[in-house]
Amino acid sequence: MDYTVVDVIGQALPLAVGVALSPFPLISVVLLLMSPQGRAAGATFLVGRILGLAVMLAIIIAASELLYSAANGTGIPTVIKLLIGVALIVLGLSKWRPKPAGTEPKLPGWMNAIDGFSPARAFGLGLLLSITNPKELALAIPLGVTIGGALLAPGETVLVGAIFVLVASISIAVPVIALAIAPARMRPALDRLRAWLTQNHSVVMGVLLIVIGAVVAGGAIADF
Repeated sequence: MDYTVVDVIGQALPLAVGVALSPFPLISVVLLLMSPQGRAAGATFLVGRILGLAVMLAIIIAASELLYSAANGTGIPTVIKLLIGVALIVLGLSKWRPKPAGTEPKLPGWMNAIDGFSPARAFGLGLLLSITNPKELALAIPLGVTIGGALLAPGETVLVGAIFVLVASISIAVPVIALAIAPARMRPALDRLRAWLTQNHSVVMGVLLIVIGAVVAGGAIADF
């Protein structure tokens, strides 16, 4: 594909924002920050998050380069991007279904144990949530496919990847840094954020998936 590094960065930003606003990592870091070892656990979670996103994107880019080589100009990678975009829209619509009145939101059971995590376990959680989250993987794959076929220089590929990881991690970095600077003022705000995300995470994820899916599908259609 005849993409410049600026074109690829433009495609990376909305996908990175989608990853940054993924509710489960946000809820996880808030719970960690409110735990007895909050500052250390939040910091190691952030490190795990950054490393996990970088590793995930690197693997996708390497696989995409192999795919382009095997496809030999057949347009298969563009079809994959289109299918992922449509799948994201469908998944977003399923998440956005209104809940019956009085229904309590449900979070994964493992989140109940987060407040007892050590910094080492918090690092592992940040790594795991970044590598194994299927929704974030679906957001990263279109970017990896784009980079794999853009014929960027190695330095340009690193630049795009670094921008993606930085933007995708900023939602975790902000509360971690803010708590370190002003812990007394941040704890009530974090508690309110946790409550809001717990109540609305499904709608937030649904809207994000629909918007990002439309962007990915539109970009794939333009590539045909």
